[in-house]
Amino acid sequence: MKKFLILFVCLGIYSVCQEVNAQISQGNQSVGLEFGWSDRSVDLFDEGTQQDNYFILMPSYSYFIKDRLSVIGGGSFYKRNNKRINQNPNSSGWERKELEVFVGVRKYIEISPKLFMLATYGLEYLWTDNLVESVVPNEEWLYSSQQKINQLGLFGNLGLAYFPSEKFSFELIFIEGQFFSFYNKSNVSAQNTNNYQNNGWDFEVDGFLDQPSLAVRYYF
Repeated sequence: MKKFLILFVCLGIYSVCQEVNAQISQGNQSVGLEFGWSDRSVDLFDEGTQQDNYFILMPSYSYFIKDRLSVIGGGSFYKRNNKRINQNPNSSGWERKELEVFVGVRKYIEISPKLFMLATYGLEYLWTDNLVESVVPNEEWLYSSQQKINQLGLFGNLGLAYFPSEKFSFELIFIEGQFFSFYNKSNVSAQNTNNYQNNGWDFEVDGFLDQPSLAVRYYF
C-alpha cells in the first residue's frame, strides 16, 4: 500500500505539470517559515486554573516548475501543553509533540493581483507523542498514559497567500485533509501497567483557525 501512495503522488505531480503556463515572475525558488505560539491561562469557577500553550515551527522550500505551480518540501515541530492546577494538590494535564516531513506540489490560484488561493497535496510522514497524567497525592494515586504514533500517507490542504511585494508573501493554511496508515503503541500506568499496539488506516479533516499561525515566504 505504501508503494501505491508514492505512485499516486508521482502520477499527480506528472499530470499537474502537463498544464501550459509561463514562468513565475517572482522567481524560480522560495523559502518559507511558519511560526505559531500561544500561552493562555484561564481561571475556573472552582478556583482552579487551566493553562494551555502551544508552539509550532515549520521551515519549507519550493521550486517553481511552471508559473504558479511548485514542488514543495519541508518539516515541522509542534508542541502543545494543557494543564489544570487546583487549590488542592491534585493536578491533571496532557502534552502532545509532533515531528513531520512532507513533499508535494502547490498550485497558486489568483483571486486578485496580490491575493492567491493555495492548494497543496502530497506525501507526509508524521511522528506523534501524546502524554496524559493525573495526580492525586493524598491518595497516592498516579495515572499516566503515553501513546506514540507513526503515520505515513497523503495530505491535501487549502490556504491563502497575500503578496505585499513581489518577493514576499504571508500565508495561512485553514483546512487540511489526510488519508494515512498508522502504527500506534500505547503504555497505560495506574495500579498496573499495560501495553497496547494497533495499526490500520484512517482519514481526517482538520481546521486550524483555533490555533492560528502565520507563514512568511521569500521568492528568489
